Amino acid sequence: MATRLVPKTELRDRIRDELAELGEDTIVVTERGRPLAVAISVERWNALQETMENLEDALAVAEARLAGDRGRPAKDILEAIDDDVRGPTRATG
Repeated sequence: MATRLVPKTELRDRIRDELAELGEDTIVVTERGRPLAVAISVERWNALQETMENLEDALAVAEARLAGDRGRPAKDILEAIDDDVRGPTRATG
């Protein structure tokens, strides 16, 4: 995995070639010598997301063990997940 710095003005002219050659590399797009954006492949992005989720899960388990947490009922956990994804349910009436 290599990191390539590509000025924004050059990227306009060769975006197709840069993306075709991306593979496992990282492209840092610069503007006036300063980092502006980062481009990585979808496969690498997905792998990074999965790794981050696994690390977050491992951290949550470690924190729960350190806190002496005995756990929560599955129903409560599933409701919390639903709230995170869909937003809290509102009573209508």
